[in-house]
Amino acid sequence: MGGLPTNQTVNGFAVDPLNPKIMYVAMRDGLFKSADAGQTWKPLGQELKNLAAVTVNPKKVNETYAATAQGIIFKSSDSGTKWERQ
Repeated sequence: MGGLPTNQTVNGFAVDPLNPKIMYVAMRDGLFKSADAGQTWKPLGQELKNLAAVTVNPKKVNETYAATAQGIIFKSSDSGTKWERQ
């Protein structure tokens, strides 16, 4: 799939509940987002590495959370453009 690292495990997967074409994948190499139902992917947040999970807030779909394997939580309030550690 265009833009995802090859030969790596997907540790987390989330879909925007209002737009199923928007998807997020959490991997060791970082967080990736697709706006076209998985045809192409782009990396998000250079500080996001060794991710274990990702989720979209169903009540505020612009709010996305990512968690590292070490238990550090990051939050984006703008669908993944900017991230802040929680």
